[in-house]
Amino acid sequence: IKSFFDENLKLCRQPADFEFYDPVSPIYTSPRVLPPAQIQNSQVSDAIVAQGAVVNKSTISNAVIGLRSTIGKDCVIQDAMIMGADYFESDEQLREVQAKGGVPIGIGEGTTIKNAIIDKNVRIGKNCQIINKDGVEEATFAEEGIYIRNGIVVLQKSVTIPDGTVI
Repeated sequence: IKSFFDENLKLCRQPADFEFYDPVSPIYTSPRVLPPAQIQNSQVSDAIVAQGAVVNKSTISNAVIGLRSTIGKDCVIQDAMIMGADYFESDEQLREVQAKGGVPIGIGEGTTIKNAIIDKNVRIGKNCQIINKDGVEEATFAEEGIYIRNGIVVLQKSVTIPDGTVI
């Protein structure tokens, strides 16, 4: 986990240790038909923000923000990998989730994430702190989909973190 985390965050450095734009050895990828990232009233430094991501009034530093990520207002994302989502939730799906008291895919407003890997389709409520508050090196909370490896908090794919949770 640590080497995966470290190597991905190295891509955020300027200059990056690894060069994606080498005309002698090009890297090819599948084209996606996604809208460009929307970043509004935010501070972003040393970060990669992928297609379809929406960031609003937040601070992001030394982070990879994946496809279709949704980051609510007043969030702080630092030293983190946010894998994104496999799909966008429609307005109708969002209304339905919220009407049932659920958490939409993405990161809820007022949340802080530091030193973490957030897998795809994770639902993080409002005002959460994913920061390894107790400084734990290793822990497993398999039923909740939460792991800590080498001090890095890992949230498993499709897990839901309720409003106000502190990890």
